Amino acid sequence: MRFAIALLLALGLVGASASVPIPIADAGYTVAAQQPNAQIDVDIDTDEAAWWANPVWIGLGVVALLALIAIIMAATRGGGTTVVKS
Repeated sequence: MRFAIALLLALGLVGASASVPIPIADAGYTVAAQQPNAQIDVDIDTDEAAWWANPVWIGLGVVALLALIAIIMAATRGGGTTVVKS
């Protein structure tokens, strides 16, 4: 039980650290901001989404994660030998 709780805590910490955004400087924006008559062209393509943003893949990932947690929990429970006397 302690191992399962520690595993869930570790997964929670990894998930929390993965969701922190990393700021990235955009050189194109700073150059355009320095030029007074610069035309900024913003083209947003909404037809294609990333494969990992597809709900089917998200669902499969959640199911796989739950199965992995269940396997780890079953392995850590250990097991004894059941003797049935007749």
